[in-house]
Amino acid sequence: MKHDFNHKAETFDSPKNIFLANLVCQAVEKQIDVLSDKEILDFGGGTGLLSLPLAEQTKSVTLVDISDKMLEQARLKAEQQDIKNIQFLEQNLLAKPLEQEFDLIVVCRVLHHMPDLDATLSLFHQHLIENGQLLLADFTKTEANHHGFDLAELEKQLIEHGFSSVHSQILYSAEDLFQGNYSELFLTVAQKSLA
Repeated sequence: MKHDFNHKAETFDSPKNIFLANLVCQAVEKQIDVLSDKEILDFGGGTGLLSLPLAEQTKSVTLVDISDKMLEQARLKAEQQDIKNIQFLEQNLLAKPLEQEFDLIVVCRVLHHMPDLDATLSLFHQHLIENGQLLLADFTKTEANHHGFDLAELEKQLIEHGFSSVHSQILYSAEDLFQGNYSELFLTVAQKSLA
């Protein structure tokens, strides 16, 4: 998987990907009342399309990705935009979790790449502070596209993994949105419940 994304790194910031990241960024801003005191983990943050605009409004962002070439692009953009409160980590958190908890975890169009959804949701729970929030943006499952998510199933799995206040909204839909087929881009917000 790392090789696939290294290969895409230089062309990843297409107009479509920038547009979708901006939609998600605006939705995150609407969901979270105050961003200025938040420490955010951007899981699979790639070239920083979501991290960099968020970093300008938050205390700090940790962008984690398995692709060194994607991170290289993100670093360059952070330097050009003079964004200093962002940290870049090339790491597989499923194999090697961080010793840190975050106020928010954002996951933009990455979840459908994860081979083990249960392990991934557990990882997110582990990396959030109590009452911290998880914001997942990805594609819905359709007849033509089996890699997306059934929102009711995803919400149920989140609750099974200790999340509460789970709700979803559709941000955008279009023909040719995901893998050449009609799909919907959703945002699901979940809160880490008190134990």
